Amino acid sequence: ARDLVIEARAAAMRVLGIGVAVAELVDPEGNVTSANLIAWRGLPVRSRFEELAPCVVEADARAAAAGEARFGAGRPFRQFFYVTVGTGIGSAFFKDGRAHTGARGSAGTVASAPLTFECAACGTTSRPVLEEIASGPALLARYRRRGGSAESTEEVLALAAAGDAPAAEVVRSAGGALGSTVGLLVSVLDPEAVIVGGGVGSAGGPYWDAFVASTRAHVWSELHRGLPILPAAHGADAGVVGAAAAALASLGSVGSPLGR
Repeated sequence: ARDLVIEARAAAMRVLGIGVAVAELVDPEGNVTSANLIAWRGLPVRSRFEELAPCVVEADARAAAAGEARFGAGRPFRQFFYVTVGTGIGSAFFKDGRAHTGARGSAGTVASAPLTFECAACGTTSRPVLEEIASGPALLARYRRRGGSAESTEEVLALAAAGDAPAAEVVRSAGGALGSTVGLLVSVLDPEAVIVGGGVGSAGGPYWDAFVASTRAHVWSELHRGLPILPAAHGADAGVVGAAAAALASLGSVGSPLGR
C-alpha cells in the first residue's frame, strides 16, 4: 500500500482512501477476527493502513459483492447472493445497497464447516467439508490422489475440459457439491440472482456447467428455480474492485468521476 501511495503521488494523483478486502472474517468495526490464511487477527490493521490514507477493511466476499452491485453483474438487482470460489469459498447476501454482515461479521462462511449426516443405508457418519471438495486447492489435491500429475488448479480445469476422465470427474463432482449448497441457500434466502466470482468460479467449462445444473436441481421451489446464475463481471478481480468501491463509499465519493 505504501508503494502504491508513493507511485500515485509521483504521478500527481490524489489518494482518497484505501480499501482492503481480506480473506478472513471481519467484524462490523473492520477488525480481522480470524486467522485462517492471514495472521492479522488482533492486529490494528485499519489504523496501520490509515497512516497512509483513510481506510476500509472488509471481508473479501462482501467487498466483491459490493463491487459487482455497483460496477458489475449485480447492477440490475436489488438483492442477490454472491459466491466466490478460489483458494477458499466464501459468500455474501447483498441487499438494498449493502452486504449482510451478521451480528459478528461472520455471515457468508459457507464452506468451511463440516456437514454431518448418517447414511440411512449403512449407518456410516460422514462429515464432508465443501472447501475440501470444491475449492481450487481441493481440485488439485483430489486429482493428484487419483494419480494425476497436474501442477495447478488451472491445469486440472483444462484437462477436464479436454476430456481427461479423472479430471472431469473431480471437476464435475466439485461443481455439483457447490451447487447443492448454493441451491439450499437460494431456497433459504430467495435472492433475485446468484453471482459467482473467484478464479475457479469464473473459469467456466465443466465446473460451471455442473454447478449451475446442481444449483437448479437443489432449489426446492419452482418459483425461483430458474433464477439468473451469472459469472461476476470482474471475475477474480471482483474483490479488488469491491475494496475500492467500499473505500469510495465510505468517503462519499462513489458518485465522483473517480467512482465512475
